Amino acid sequence: MPLTNADSNSALRLFAVSLLLLFSEVMFIRWLGVELPIMRVFPALTLTTIFIGTSAGLSTYTKPLPQAPVLGFAILSILVFLISATYLPLNSLTLSDSKMIPVSLLVLGLIVVNLTMTFLSLGRSMGTEFDKLPALKAYAINLAGSLTGVVFFAVISWLGLPPAVWLAICGALTFFLTGKKYVAIVSVVLVAAAAFINPAGSVWSAYGKMRTVPAHLVAEGEPNDGSYRLFLNGDFFHGGSNIQPVSSLKELSEKYRQSSQWSRAYRFWLEIPFFVATKFDNILVLGAGSGNDVVCALQHGAKHVDAVERDAYIAKRGKELHPNKPYDDPRVQVHVADARTFLRYSNDKYDLIQFAYLDPGVTLKLSSFLRSDNFVYTKESIKSALDRLSDNGIVSLSFATGGDSPVTRRLYKNIIDAYGKPPLALVQDYTGSCFFLFGPGLKENALPKEIYELGGLRTWPGQGEYTDTRTATDDWPFLYLEFNYGSAFLYFCVITAAAVLPIAVIAKEGLSGKPKFSEVGPMFLLGLAFMLIETKSITQLSLLYGATWIVSSVVIFVILLLACISNFVVDRLKLKDLRPGYVGLIATLILDYFWRVPEHSDLQPMVLAALSATVACLPVFFGGFIFSILLSRSSNPVMSLSANVIGVAFGGLLEHICMATGIRSMSILALAIYLSSALPLIGAKKGHSSPPAPPVEPPAEEPAAG
Repeated sequence: MPLTNADSNSALRLFAVSLLLLFSEVMFIRWLGVELPIMRVFPALTLTTIFIGTSAGLSTYTKPLPQAPVLGFAILSILVFLISATYLPLNSLTLSDSKMIPVSLLVLGLIVVNLTMTFLSLGRSMGTEFDKLPALKAYAINLAGSLTGVVFFAVISWLGLPPAVWLAICGALTFFLTGKKYVAIVSVVLVAAAAFINPAGSVWSAYGKMRTVPAHLVAEGEPNDGSYRLFLNGDFFHGGSNIQPVSSLKELSEKYRQSSQWSRAYRFWLEIPFFVATKFDNILVLGAGSGNDVVCALQHGAKHVDAVERDAYIAKRGKELHPNKPYDDPRVQVHVADARTFLRYSNDKYDLIQFAYLDPGVTLKLSSFLRSDNFVYTKESIKSALDRLSDNGIVSLSFATGGDSPVTRRLYKNIIDAYGKPPLALVQDYTGSCFFLFGPGLKENALPKEIYELGGLRTWPGQGEYTDTRTATDDWPFLYLEFNYGSAFLYFCVITAAAVLPIAVIAKEGLSGKPKFSEVGPMFLLGLAFMLIETKSITQLSLLYGATWIVSSVVIFVILLLACISNFVVDRLKLKDLRPGYVGLIATLILDYFWRVPEHSDLQPMVLAALSATVACLPVFFGGFIFSILLSRSSNPVMSLSANVIGVAFGGLLEHICMATGIRSMSILALAIYLSSALPLIGAKKGHSSPPAPPVEPPAEEPAAG
């Protein structure tokens, strides 16, 4: 049946609000996480708040629309502007600075309230238009808008466009939906403020906000010799240094006597692998950055260096700005790739493999006490590096943690489990750095005694220092995990407040329909299981290509596309039988549980990526199949959609269970929840003549999990 003019208008508005909802969702997840360090302490807060607010809006869609989109966007933007402009860290919810906790909680409260009201309003707008159309056609339009939002943000991330562009898109869509002049005025002001507040030279790469500054302007004692510092999300991340050649430790001490303590210590660090390596003709540098380690390798006579750097912007800066110009040397080949990806496809053998500060401590310093995935330093990754060594090769692994860090203990344990014996471990306490050297070519007593004194090094573990900890693996890649009861309590309180606020709104406004348990129960459980699958899919593809916004966008796009296909099939063929969907879920989730990304592969990268994405995301197709059938049966599709969205929100919290059980366990947990979703349908079928409806897949608003 063709759509009427009124239906066409509702379809267009539903498409626009779905696009705006998805786009603004991923925008706030990225923007708040980058500009406000405290949001990194609560990795699921933004996502959970957005979904709960959206669900509350859908379940009260017949109530008057608040003016929240504009007000919420404005307040959240101003909050980001103020905090980023004043460099207020607000990262103190570890009880280490009790004075900052009230301020931190106030900021969190403002964020939760405004996110809730913004997405509650968007949810009501979506519910209003959704209710005017046939359920499956409305859902198809909702998915199409969400797919477009994902594509928009993926392109923006790839192009490195700044928040001013993000806000301009949100403002244009909001103006289209409201037609209010004040929306245009507020949007223009916010876009102008975002452009003004962005520091000169800042670039948004796939990993965060980068800024390059000459070293002598930010570090006392540094000469104006072309060295520079690179800041990620406002914190020091990496440096391109003028590496002077030296023939002895004594000469090194003399040349760097006037330099800062950091530069002097760093120059010693670069020399360490070349004291213990038997040979270094062919070298692999993982995390080459701007090229400092490459410079040192060339100065020691390396015949070939493979420099692997995952961020194209950092590699580009190194080629353009590094005073030693290492990436112009014909002996160097630069690879813009993830470290694990390079190891997976490389067939070369190396005399020296350097894990060269792939994370200089920023993630550790600013990450959550909860899950923070890192696949570069797992036991499997270290094994892959050992497999790429020549007969007399060594691995050098350095990290920005000292002797008392749980990360240092975990790295040490990972190496023992992968290599079979302890590495030569060194720490530099006054800079908080550690070094691990291991491999068949490691010389005994290779380090000269003077390097310990001149470089401030000592062997580790020392007296009273222990190494027992859980090994980080590809199934449990939580290198930074250190549970903190105080932070956990505050986290619980904030998440509870985020959930209570929408409940208060619903209690005041009243639901827009009477929910039937046999309809909303399965939908809630389908959303819960769906979020586990989405998170696992993003994590699994991060193992292939690194944790970037591009990877997350691709996974979300594939998931939404599969939901579109399943919805199209159900609508076109008028399918009613749920059993094929449940059989497909069981088969694909069992396959997903046993699937492993190979450590080394001859398959083309795109083939392996497509295969992995298919295995990871295929359960979504069958979940979407069930969802669409249930949606077509529902007496109130908007309420069913609301139940599904709230299920997605709680699925974002339930995913943390993998910190105890591992990532693979999410497949089994998702399967159990999917099967549980059929129980209310069975009960309804026994009690009523009309067939009940099973669980459902989450709506089109899929965020970037993690």
